[in-house]
Amino acid sequence: MKTYKVLSVFAIAILAISCGEPEKSASMQEAQKIHNQLTRLSGELHENMVAKLQSLEADVEAAMVAGDSLLAMKLARVEGQLDELDVLFHDWSETVVEVPGLEHDHSGHDHAGHDHGAHDHGAPSMEGMSDEDILAIQHALMAELEALKVKYDQSIEALKLNVE
Repeated sequence: MKTYKVLSVFAIAILAISCGEPEKSASMQEAQKIHNQLTRLSGELHENMVAKLQSLEADVEAAMVAGDSLLAMKLARVEGQLDELDVLFHDWSETVVEVPGLEHDHSGHDHAGHDHGAHDHGAPSMEGMSDEDILAIQHALMAELEALKVKYDQSIEALKLNVE
């Protein structure tokens, strides 16, 4: 009887271990890491963009009230660039999809102005794709986000040059 109990406990332990989730591939782990970076960096970029747009709107109005139409025009030009960039950012965000099996952390970015219901933004699911394909998609999304960040930085630099 004692042997039966030991074998039962051993069998249950084997079942518990074998029923766990399979270990994720290196490609999937990297894809999840990149996706988490995307979430954090895109949140930071969008928050900065929104804050700068609000600031520029106030600065344009102040320049107009002060009668400095040249400054107002320069500021409005940069504001227009940032408005276009904001549209591009939202277009980009519509392509971002959750990596399968990833527990997503929304604590790193502001939720204002965009929905996180399913966080797939209407884009197709990556379920059923190979881990390598999912990783390639995450790399492509990161490259696009970095390009948006470069455009944002260029607009901010143009702003600094225009107001000096």
